[in-house]
Amino acid sequence: MPEYETMDDQPSQGTDNGKPASKPDLPKVSGRAWGRLLKLFHLNTSVIFILATEFFEKIAFFGQKAILVLFFTDGLSLSESKATSLYHVFTFFATTFTILGAFLSDYVCGRYRSILIFSIIFLGGATLLSATAYPIPIGMPGVGSAIGLFLISLGFGSIQSNLSHFGADQIGMKEEKQYWTYFSLFYFSVNLASLISGICVPILREDVKCLNADCFPLAFGVCSIAVLVALVIFGVGTPRYKIYPPSGNLFCKVFSATWSALKNKIKWLRNKKNEKAREHWLDWADPRYEQDLISDAKKLYNLLVLYPLMPMYWALYEQQGSRWTLQAHEMELSMGSITLKPDQLQSLNLFFVLFLLPIFEGIIYPQFEKINLLLQPVTRMSIGLFGAVVAFLIAGIVQLQIQKWQLPPQPDGVTELKIFNGALCNLNIDFLENHLVMDQHALSPSYPVPMVPYTLRIVPERCSLPPVSGSINFTTDSKTRSTLFIVQDLKTRELNVTQIPDNTVKILDNLALVRIFPLLGTASPNRNRTVRLKCKPDASENLHVKPFVPSAYTPVQFGRCSLELSDGVGLSFTPIEDEVELKQGGVYTIVLHQANNTENVTVQLNIDSWPKTVSVLWQIPQYFVISISEILFVVPGLHLAYTQAPSSMRSVTMAAWFATKGIGNLIVVIVAESTLITNQAVEFFVFAALMGLTTLIFFVTARFYEYHPIDTKEKETDGLNSEIKSPLSYSNKENLMDSNS
Repeated sequence: MPEYETMDDQPSQGTDNGKPASKPDLPKVSGRAWGRLLKLFHLNTSVIFILATEFFEKIAFFGQKAILVLFFTDGLSLSESKATSLYHVFTFFATTFTILGAFLSDYVCGRYRSILIFSIIFLGGATLLSATAYPIPIGMPGVGSAIGLFLISLGFGSIQSNLSHFGADQIGMKEEKQYWTYFSLFYFSVNLASLISGICVPILREDVKCLNADCFPLAFGVCSIAVLVALVIFGVGTPRYKIYPPSGNLFCKVFSATWSALKNKIKWLRNKKNEKAREHWLDWADPRYEQDLISDAKKLYNLLVLYPLMPMYWALYEQQGSRWTLQAHEMELSMGSITLKPDQLQSLNLFFVLFLLPIFEGIIYPQFEKINLLLQPVTRMSIGLFGAVVAFLIAGIVQLQIQKWQLPPQPDGVTELKIFNGALCNLNIDFLENHLVMDQHALSPSYPVPMVPYTLRIVPERCSLPPVSGSINFTTDSKTRSTLFIVQDLKTRELNVTQIPDNTVKILDNLALVRIFPLLGTASPNRNRTVRLKCKPDASENLHVKPFVPSAYTPVQFGRCSLELSDGVGLSFTPIEDEVELKQGGVYTIVLHQANNTENVTVQLNIDSWPKTVSVLWQIPQYFVISISEILFVVPGLHLAYTQAPSSMRSVTMAAWFATKGIGNLIVVIVAESTLITNQAVEFFVFAALMGLTTLIFFVTARFYEYHPIDTKEKETDGLNSEIKSPLSYSNKENLMDSNS
């Protein structure tokens, strides 16, 4: 592949003679750390204002996004499926509104005014979301929040197609190395802001209470303050900015020239190629289109041909906030005395990017450049795409290990049954084609059974109890498993069979589910009792139970728990000698057995559903690989979108870049809402296979990519109050920027 071409320095702002300056304007360095930093990165002060603006805007946006799903489910009481759909719809709009921002920037307002206008809209939406985050008991709850989220997506999305390129416009010397440095610092600031907001905003939401609930207004309010800070910083830097006028309706001209070239090319083919062939199909455009316009169109299409392959990468990347977070929810989150939250694992990606990006820029890339490898952006992007494949293969393998400890779903029309023998003797049990011999106080494994009435026969073994036979009707819901509790009436000595559905309660983070089955053979068997479960010194749960009747499932803190039993009359509790070990995510039935006319109570712990067994630390490899993939794909992609685009249409190419991210979100929604793939591990492997195919096509396409020198045909204005000059006319005398404009 050809090497990048560099170009001569453009005039720095403030020159009087219009000649190119040898160096960009930099603050004088007199031993101060700030000046040394700027000199080290060859950046001017205006770039620092842009980086700071991006930093605070990303703190606001990613802070809002981090808690958005919980706001939908807990704040607005929406279902998980609806919250997931709205989350991806919001992300879709936030990325596709970049097209609107690009259009207004290139053809109406220019980049500076577009950023300023949409930052104000962003601030208005963030403020409205914070003010309406309280639940509204009457009227239409969530309307104000919906409007606020729409304004946020409109403002933030429209800013993103302009801000990174506006910062690149401030660079004085058009040298390749400076652009690499700028875009690396730009992406570093993005990830640093995301890391800070991803940690701090959820803490504000959960640890501070508003009306005895999570304080969403405070968390969203801090984000709105961050938007305000970004707006102030951007405004303060105005006198130092290089501001370029909009390019007018250039895109329409390009489209018209494209249509003309296609028509003439088709005519040439129909006329059996009477004329001599031309080098490029765009060269068939009518002569009225200037050569510079045709050249810009070639550059644009040469770049955009890579973009249709990018959405699949974003489809995988965006699942860090959905599928990977849900995967973490199924894993063991405790690490000694520290317990993580599932949505905190996303910060691993940000941490790895912040840690690895300087290593790539300072060590890895220079070493590979010495042997002429990883020189071009498309080469790095190809490897980045392959990294996403590896990351999802790892995620699929981890998911397989998780699913080993989960009960597999049964086909339609089939449910699962367990039997608990609470009688005082062994039992022979026959149902369908199954024969069980059960010891007293034993719990059987799960048996698949059809959801139809069937005959259950129970024959006591070596005790004087009458056999039990009858027809038992099962639930028609195949997702609800059941347990048959067989107990013995202390008065009649007959066996009673009760069908109790197993857990249908959502297991919250850092909790386990427990139900109590009290076989308390006391003199007053009908007296209600209270079982106190203490798993932490400062936390206990009182479970009210009735002898011989299983209680409802109750969420409790996991850990090693002691039990106490009330006497049923007063508030005094008697400690039970045995303890139980509850693990995160486990579902348990605790059987309390008390022999008749004795005070001795024994504890039996039965596992209804296995706890979370696979450690969340096994997610670290997939986050590590996706972070390397991100560095290799996103940073070169941003660089490519700026340096290889025509100067008058850079906002368009940036909007197209973000639009591919929006399409990637739609791919996730389509796959998630479909019922074609029900196994999560299989879904991960399918995504990896699709990404592998996309990587192969991208690699082949990139081999034919033609690089162009950096385009600098834009004109500069001196500040906000300067008059917007007329659009570029594509005449030769305007190929260089006029430093006195």
